[in-house]
Amino acid sequence: MINIKWISWFEDKLPESQLIEEKFKEIIRKNYSLSWFTPLDTPNVERVEVLTSKWADDNEIYGIKRLKAEWKEASDFEMWLRFDLTVPLARYVWKYEWEISFPFKRQQIARVYRWERPQKGRYREFYQADIDIIWNGKLPLFADVEILSTINNSLKELDFWEFVININNKKLLAGFLESLEIENIVETIWVIDKKDKVNREKLVSMLESINLWWVQIDSIFELIDFAEKKAKSIDEVFNFFSWIVNNMLKEGLDELKYVYENLLSLWVEKKNLIINPTISRGLNYYTWLVFETFISGAENMWSISSWWRYDDLCSHFSKNNFPWVWGSIGLSRLLAVLNELNKLELNKKTISDVLLLNLWDDILKENLGLIKKLRDNWINSEIYLDSSVKFAKQIKYADNKKIPFVIIYWEDEIKKDVVQIKDLSKWEQKEVKIEDIIKYIK
Repeated sequence: MINIKWISWFEDKLPESQLIEEKFKEIIRKNYSLSWFTPLDTPNVERVEVLTSKWADDNEIYGIKRLKAEWKEASDFEMWLRFDLTVPLARYVWKYEWEISFPFKRQQIARVYRWERPQKGRYREFYQADIDIIWNGKLPLFADVEILSTINNSLKELDFWEFVININNKKLLAGFLESLEIENIVETIWVIDKKDKVNREKLVSMLESINLWWVQIDSIFELIDFAEKKAKSIDEVFNFFSWIVNNMLKEGLDELKYVYENLLSLWVEKKNLIINPTISRGLNYYTWLVFETFISGAENMWSISSWWRYDDLCSHFSKNNFPWVWGSIGLSRLLAVLNELNKLELNKKTISDVLLLNLWDDILKENLGLIKKLRDNWINSEIYLDSSVKFAKQIKYADNKKIPFVIIYWEDEIKKDVVQIKDLSKWEQKEVKIEDIIKYIK
């Protein structure tokens, strides 16, 4: 017997968890399609020069090889598993740039692979649900509105709990730091980004270590305190920065106002939007407009959705410029958070809505005719496999799998052209005419 060891941080799912995941995928895919994002997949594997073209920690990328590879192949991997869906799409756009019609709107729900430090909510194989808008010229700001409203609509229909979308334009942060005469802006933003992971004393120490003065540090904490108040209107944000004269900051405010007001016009609710001028997260190819989404009451856990803009993601592949807006729902992360909060209804263990009892081989033909009728009317149904199993055990099977309806189609029912339908949610049984069975179950 083989002694099999569990591969850590790669997740197996029981049927009840898988069904929830499939339901979420279906809802997300529907909302992405409603906004005209075209399904497009890319291979799970890429060459290493593609994956490391913009950003990647070599320690986080998995390589693959044949089990009986030649020595040279074994020591020099050529194929590597994608760590996100964005960099492979950049390679795709470069390859097909003369065949794609721009603006190009893509959706993809797929697995990615990343070696990460083990912790709750993080896996080394996980699902992302991405949408992208790519242009071969200047990308209008409305693309950001389209991405964010589509993500919002998807999360709203998933109907899991309240959520809050934190939005920002990194021009606000950069312009603010410029106004404080801070020279090492990139490094300062990197430190500010750690504010949710370290205490205030540690953050002060980190800012001092990059040679910031106390007056600069105090101003940064004023901004952090303002950001933590939440529920800020666009007017409050304008008022906070009103004393600063800085072109980059003004440009960031105007862009943020455009996005915010157009989101409201698309019926994104104010309660789901927070302007957070300290958000700057992301890989180093992300630029300016950003958002992060958290489940209300669980903001200290994990972000479940993000959105970014890139100015030149294809620059390593193509001489042409392809500005790009990307949004993503971290599906595996979302399900992990909801499971941690006990917000998932993990009760259904099958997609079957009906179990037809199999009680006697002599009437199997009639039973199969009934099953065909149900399936022809798009009712998920199954017939118990073994007629020798007793009635009570077949009922117990249906109850264990949370199948809503059990149908009994026995000799007497066949003669009368009726069925007995047992509703297991109420433990009630009713006689229904064959011609009414579809209407009754639906």
